[in-house]
Amino acid sequence: MKKAKPKLFSKEYQTKWSETHKYKHIHTGEYCTFESYVAEFVVLKRAEKLNLGQPSYKFWTKGDPNYWFWKKQHGAAIQLKKKYSEEAIIAAIESNEFKKLLALGVQNGRGYKVNPAAEKVIAKYQKSIDDKINNKVEQQEIPLTQDKVELETRSAAWYNSKGASMNRLRNL
Repeated sequence: MKKAKPKLFSKEYQTKWSETHKYKHIHTGEYCTFESYVAEFVVLKRAEKLNLGQPSYKFWTKGDPNYWFWKKQHGAAIQLKKKYSEEAIIAAIESNEFKKLLALGVQNGRGYKVNPAAEKVIAKYQKSIDDKINNKVEQQEIPLTQDKVELETRSAAWYNSKGASMNRLRNL
């Protein structure tokens, strides 16, 4: 039994769609998935680096010369998202270490294989993100306990005796 699809402009459809399509295409400005965003970023970066000129408007559609390369990058991004967080992947592809790499994935028979050099860079960024998260958790778990220091206080007897003597003078 199939699940009923939500109606096109219902609240349920909009929230489901906005959770998956939270990125914008660099080239067109339309909303897209994370994998499409990463694939487009890599294709545009490669075209710029190799002086191939500006790709066509929607180069991720069938029939475009860049479609085959975009498809490989998209497949590799899907595989990477299964292993690493979105923040780590984006931080890695925007880093200086990724400048020399022209592809995220290569075709491997019928499927897509992740470029090992790219995966090393992404793994490095994932580890740094995990370390930051672990350090924050450790800092939150450690309660700040300070030894109680007893402060020396003056006895109140002197003040009371002085007050008592003044009151006695007033009462005369």
